[in-house]
Amino acid sequence: MKNKILILLIFLISGCSSIPKSDQKESIDTLFQKPEINYKTNSLPKVIKLYYLENNDNYRLPDEIKGFFENLYFYNSKINYKPKIILSPLSSKICESNENIDLTVIFEVDLTNQRLEDYSCLRRLSNTKTLLISNNINGQLRFDNNFIISREQEKEKLVNLISSTKSLVVIDSKKTLDKFNIAESILEKNQRVTEQRTYESELSSQDMFADILMANRSKERLRKLSRRLSREIKGDTRTREDIDTFFLSVSLDEARSLKPALDYIAENELQVFILNSWKNNIPYRLKDKDLIGSINSDIPFMMPIKMPLHLKSSNKTREFAIGYDAFEIMLLRYGTNNNQKFMYKGLTGKINTNNKKITREAYIFKISEEGIEIL
Repeated sequence: MKNKILILLIFLISGCSSIPKSDQKESIDTLFQKPEINYKTNSLPKVIKLYYLENNDNYRLPDEIKGFFENLYFYNSKINYKPKIILSPLSSKICESNENIDLTVIFEVDLTNQRLEDYSCLRRLSNTKTLLISNNINGQLRFDNNFIISREQEKEKLVNLISSTKSLVVIDSKKTLDKFNIAESILEKNQRVTEQRTYESELSSQDMFADILMANRSKERLRKLSRRLSREIKGDTRTREDIDTFFLSVSLDEARSLKPALDYIAENELQVFILNSWKNNIPYRLKDKDLIGSINSDIPFMMPIKMPLHLKSSNKTREFAIGYDAFEIMLLRYGTNNNQKFMYKGLTGKINTNNKKITREAYIFKISEEGIEIL
């Protein structure tokens, strides 16, 4: 009998230890993990040409290039991988080259929505080994390998989570200006949108929410009744009850102003979804008290994730994270067996590579008094 119990215990222990980490509940400390893969350096490209969109400062490389190099330096020391890198700004005039290029990497990443107008030159690169990294989800360029990373993916993830039983209010700001796009996506999910507003920072956020929830009308009714009865009538200010959800598409600093104002004005408990603007790089805090109760979506690099030592002093920008993950994707595509499936917990999200398809899964998280809870 004792032997049977011992065998059963051994079976249970070994069974538990074989559960892969990906099946366990995610936490803020497990969002970023380097792949445990022995890359084949002899099959990796020896000469790489990087094309990038120029910024206003011609003397400063874009952050996506810095992120790409940061990961390259990591593998310089880890596996002695030292390819030759050729840098070139994206232009319709200079995308032909006589160099013996093993891989072309195109960074068509511009979170301010300014893009190259003439793609005819770049299309000629489609016959070469090419990796395209772009935030243009409806872009014209398509090559062998396309890594598309867009705020639209975070938006869709949030919209799919909405389960309003009444109606929603969508609020954007001058930094996003996408309330109609978001409202359309919500309506496609058979949810009711009752109002759309643009928040202006120079105006009072409390006044805006009081107007939306009709709190001012409740106060006015009390004043009229007091005048009619010639005595002061006291009572609770009531807000409208047909709204149960707010969707805020704003920058994080604006959200930290709007959420407390909404909590102050609202009489009933509301669902609040926040889609952070990608035009600035304000990170979340471990305990973001002004955003408690809200449901958010953003890339892990903007969250207070556990950072490896070589990334501790890196610029906390989305572009940097995109460049860093692009290098890892290149290793997964060319330093492994292409027929295999790989999952990489990157700085921009959970990235899956399967043959020639590269996909990214966005994260949803709730902010509570204890911190950030991955949903």
